[in-house]
Amino acid sequence: MLTVVIPAYNEANCIEQTLSEYEELVGDRLEVIVIPNGCDDNTADIVRNHFSNMRMVELTEGSKIAAINKGIELASHSHIMIQDADVVISKSDVAKILAFIQTTVYLFASPLTRVIEDSNFWVRKYYRFLKVTPAYRAGMVNSGVYLLSPKAIEKLGNLPRVIADDGYVKGVLGPENVTKINDCFSVVKTPKNLWSLIKIKTRSKLGNLELKEKFVSPTTGKNGISSLFKIALKERMLSDFLVYISVTFLTLIRAKTQLNNARSITWERDESTR
Repeated sequence: MLTVVIPAYNEANCIEQTLSEYEELVGDRLEVIVIPNGCDDNTADIVRNHFSNMRMVELTEGSKIAAINKGIELASHSHIMIQDADVVISKSDVAKILAFIQTTVYLFASPLTRVIEDSNFWVRKYYRFLKVTPAYRAGMVNSGVYLLSPKAIEKLGNLPRVIADDGYVKGVLGPENVTKINDCFSVVKTPKNLWSLIKIKTRSKLGNLELKEKFVSPTTGKNGISSLFKIALKERMLSDFLVYISVTFLTLIRAKTQLNNARSITWERDESTR
């Protein structure tokens, strides 16, 4: 029924928690394929030694896209879910996903997102304002998990080398075709400090800029400065607005600088939650 593909790059600190939710469910209806790629830590050893009922394929190249394509190639089931290694879906919610596949006609789908906030003062202010923006309410924040039907997999083919795989999938399949899996959540953590926030937001903007330039239009909503300022006044959140706008402009400048100089593009991720 379902193959879960989990690309993993140096995820030794979090892979065990992610995989433990699947351990009792692996069987005829569910397989998990973990693909460590370019790792120089013991991610693969943890999977090999503690999760023998799961499949693992190691890639020497550090590429999330290569790992996703390999996982899709090896999948035994016709429905495939791509899940970031630092995102957790509880055992009960995995069961809900299996039930969803059995009872729902869909193209592609995603669970809802539950955000755990364990961050400093500045990051909390950023997210406090983010939550009242129109783009957030329209689904700007991705859960790090997406479920693909057989039709979606056929339409996508091999994913190209992109920074934002989820954005590419939404762009090709159409954001209006995504189905939310109700009462089912993926759990993500906010960055703990401002620099980690800046890094992941730079990567997000870089991914959208790349999609717009080379592939498909980004599917996230847009927030105009004037409309955001009006929201800040209405909600009495001017200081939160200033933090949000400052991070937004700084990360946009960093993303454009990297995109204009291909050699400066680096894979930045949040290490504070790992």
